[in-house]
Amino acid sequence: MLSTILAKFPSIFFLVFIVFFAAIASANDGSFNLKKCSNTLSDSIIERKALKGDIEAQYFLGKKYFSPSCSSSEQEKGLRFLMKASQGQHSGALYVLGYMLFETAQNDQELNYALEHLKKSSQLGYPPAKTYFGSILLHNAQTEGEKIYALELLRSAALAGDKDAASTLHHVYFSGLYNEPKNLCMAIYWLDISKKKNRSGGVVSNTKAADCFVENELKISK
Repeated sequence: MLSTILAKFPSIFFLVFIVFFAAIASANDGSFNLKKCSNTLSDSIIERKALKGDIEAQYFLGKKYFSPSCSSSEQEKGLRFLMKASQGQHSGALYVLGYMLFETAQNDQELNYALEHLKKSSQLGYPPAKTYFGSILLHNAQTEGEKIYALELLRSAALAGDKDAASTLHHVYFSGLYNEPKNLCMAIYWLDISKKKNRSGGVVSNTKAADCFVENELKISK
């Protein structure tokens, strides 16, 4: 599959330039800098670690080099590092690659490969992956069980501080989407969550909305 991706490169890169870097931005842990692509002494040290199998180093360099400010050879290098990190089950790398592959999939095999990456990342607890994968499942759910699982992924991501997940849940309950009953109380709660985040990365909400949420969650669990 790596050879298939590289065969499309750099066409993939330019086709999904904007959406892909939105994915990288959401996966950013503060170490990614779009403005710099030059090698530094620290990069050389990190690259030695990456070549020895350090998945955090591979992920760091993958994000660094898969950038519009880098040359095509450096972008290819970045993609290779991201692939290696994903093979090491790095949740961020799995998400970034899954996102890119899903947006560029041209057949069922590529689509399934993308979904496998997104599923693995969400199973590893990565909130952006839970949001993206959960949204895909929710939109394509064929059974009630699939819909419930999708909503659980979105709730988990939202409570971990992912604003996109909270916003999606707000719209679901405000408009009664996907055959969910309209629930203004829940809609207000998730809207509140989507606008607030505490310093630890979790969410904060006003007491009234939180009480409403707890009451409704208890009803759902019964």
